[in-house]
Amino acid sequence: MKKSTVVLLILLLMGAAYFVLFWLPNSTGARDFNMTFVFEQDEPAQYPHVVRRLEPGNTLPQTIYRVFAYQHYYFGFPYYGYSALVLLPVKLFIDWENISLNMLLLRQFVSVLPMLAAITLLVYLQTRFQSYIKSISLFLILLAVPGVVFNNMWIHPDSLTFLFIVLTFFFLDRDDLRFEKNFYLAALACGLAVATKLIGLFFFLAIPFYIFLGWRQGRIDLRKALIVAASFVAIMFLTFVLANPFLYWASEREFALKTQTRLQDSIKSGFIVTYYNSPLAWLQVFKDWYGLLIFILFALVSAIIGAFKGERRLLNQLILFWSLPFMAYISFVLVIRAKHFPIPILLPLFSSLPAYFTLFAPEKFTGTFVTYLRKNSVRLVLTFVGLVIVGAQAVYSFRTSASLYTENLHREETSPSLQFYYKIEQDYLSKIVLDREIVIFRDWMMYVPNSPRYEDHFKWGVSDYEVATKNNPDLLILNKQHLYDYTQPGQIEGAKDPDFALTVEFYKNVLNGTVEGYTLLYQDETGIVYLSKPLYDQFFAAN
Repeated sequence: MKKSTVVLLILLLMGAAYFVLFWLPNSTGARDFNMTFVFEQDEPAQYPHVVRRLEPGNTLPQTIYRVFAYQHYYFGFPYYGYSALVLLPVKLFIDWENISLNMLLLRQFVSVLPMLAAITLLVYLQTRFQSYIKSISLFLILLAVPGVVFNNMWIHPDSLTFLFIVLTFFFLDRDDLRFEKNFYLAALACGLAVATKLIGLFFFLAIPFYIFLGWRQGRIDLRKALIVAASFVAIMFLTFVLANPFLYWASEREFALKTQTRLQDSIKSGFIVTYYNSPLAWLQVFKDWYGLLIFILFALVSAIIGAFKGERRLLNQLILFWSLPFMAYISFVLVIRAKHFPIPILLPLFSSLPAYFTLFAPEKFTGTFVTYLRKNSVRLVLTFVGLVIVGAQAVYSFRTSASLYTENLHREETSPSLQFYYKIEQDYLSKIVLDREIVIFRDWMMYVPNSPRYEDHFKWGVSDYEVATKNNPDLLILNKQHLYDYTQPGQIEGAKDPDFALTVEFYKNVLNGTVEGYTLLYQDETGIVYLSKPLYDQFFAAN
């Protein structure tokens, strides 16, 4: 059996074990739908749109419309279409109301599985599976990156988008400046990346460079260069349109444009109040979620080395032309520093590590030991330095990721929001006995179970008196940190909503115990609960 085949089999076995490993933490945090709000707000924002696509309408046209016009156009149809396919067997054959199972399957097959496929492809591109040590080590290093481990434990389109990005590299690598079938398959993969999350557009330097290189090396003439460039753009655009069938409805196109415009504005200036950009602030994100800064610099140096030396020059050149403009964009344009944003930037750079060790690998031992040291002293020192840096990164990644894994594994037992609910349920809610549902308004991150006993209301973002009391709630359950965050000095001046002063007024009243029509029932460092005065007088005034 060829070495490359053996290496692939080893990586597949390791990948299968890795996939199973995440089954445990991904089984937590979703005993009911409201529990998903506690841990990651993006999950409950996306999940209903996946489910709704699988529920038939009253007529066939309504059903078709519901399938394709999913109306959450922050992300593209490939993500929601694939997510719906993952849940389709559950809809057809199992308990559709099992939120925990649905969330588990989505986390595993939408986040973990595509990431495994993308990393396996990256390892192949850089090593061709010709070395046991390099292939297995690189595979483990990439899988252990804390940002990757975090991304494996929620529902988000980043793994799927990253797979399409890596497939773009894969097909360009296979094409090798021949501008044949694989070049156009790269355009297809790039189009799917754009269709899923728009970031495929950051190939805007890599693809022209690839075509320029083909022209410079005499593989194509200027006329052919213009034709293949136009063809790439055309295939990418056609893929984008075909992969997002909601674009066929004018109303949905307009809605999607408004959604994306609002999203781009928010990540560039802030969602509720204006944030101020600082490129250096990304260094902390890199350090917390991707590795030691010296390792990230070492990976960049390795990619530069690989771009000029070795057998993977073209691949590493493309990686640099992809990663560096994308890095500049998130550093200087975005004010929202989400920890998953750097995944498609840093993982390709990290994959370039073999270029460094290949270039500086010492010669095989021959002759006397003194002669060997004299000839290979620089190579030995550079290899040793590289091994120390990679070893330090490995220790950091495995330690940080193990802690993150354990934290998610036990998140239901340790969640302050869940503990807060159990406390107020035991001491207060259980004592309120009505012949109707208890009406609750809560901050989205404060847990209240999905229960026939409660009529539950919340609002994304911030609220004020009008929002909080719209449904005449019996209870207000608010998050302390949320209140503190939006009552800091200067928040009103930096607010994007002219009515934000009403939010600050409401939040300050909550903190001061002066909410009109309500009595403070309980508070701790996590949350604060108010009960309507009539119910407080009925159930607790005598205590």
